[in-house]
Amino acid sequence: MMFAAKKSSRHACCCMLPVGTGKIPTALAQHPHTAPTDIEFKSYIEESRVPANRQVVFHLELSWTGDMKRYQFTRIPQPVLTNLLLEMSSSSNKLETLPSGQTRSIKRISYQLSPLEMGMAYIDAVEVAYRDILTGEDSRLFSQRMEIKIIEPVAEGRSKLEALIYVVLLILFSGTIAYFLILYVRKRKDNRSLEHTETSPAERYHDRLAREIDPKGANLSEMTGRMSKLFREYLAEDFQIRTTESNVDAILERLQSAGVEAADIRKLTELFRKLDVIKFAGSSVDPAEFSLLCRTIEDF
Repeated sequence: MMFAAKKSSRHACCCMLPVGTGKIPTALAQHPHTAPTDIEFKSYIEESRVPANRQVVFHLELSWTGDMKRYQFTRIPQPVLTNLLLEMSSSSNKLETLPSGQTRSIKRISYQLSPLEMGMAYIDAVEVAYRDILTGEDSRLFSQRMEIKIIEPVAEGRSKLEALIYVVLLILFSGTIAYFLILYVRKRKDNRSLEHTETSPAERYHDRLAREIDPKGANLSEMTGRMSKLFREYLAEDFQIRTTESNVDAILERLQSAGVEAADIRKLTELFRKLDVIKFAGSSVDPAEFSLLCRTIEDF
């Protein structure tokens, strides 16, 4: 919405003219040093319907043909507002060269206004007072009263920087999840590989002997009984002997038929004899004897 007004002197009436999108004709002075130069005065808002969370931008624009210093503006007051709050104002000066070679001076004052509530908002007419430096004549111009419809607020959009931060964080989060997922999958594969790696009964029971039998234990008789049980479990698994149901002779005969050397059979015969004595006689076991028994089982 845009309006324009022609300059008027203190003794003349002010004429307010509505302006469309076309250019406003400017009356040029015949002799710039003696005759007054017309000022073109525009007042306009950028939007006539403004959301409650956006700003109304109001402009006053004065332009004339000739030098920028030709006029002295003695009064440009802040606009009187209804349902609006002045947030900021600014002014700028610009020179344009016309096709005729003359210079056009443009002075623009801009106001940024915040709506107070939904409904109608108004900007009262603004009176601009100025003096022609060449003639000393004082004049005034008046803008048109503006109406603005304050409508429902719009959804706030995110700034480019904020959106970029969210994208970066999303990428980092996704990368972290992918990294730990890959580690998890690899660990599962490694565990499965370990599970499928076949180990011999001798290796497994050798590990159990190292974990469960303590040669420095306080009760070596108890340790001897535990070691004897582990050894019988190993023979049952590796040689398919029911050691819990068979006597020593049957166990030795089965081992001999399985190809165990005669020297090892003699050692095992002595081992089982000592284990039976310790078990049934309840005799104590000294560390040297326990070490011999343990070494015999480990060497087998």
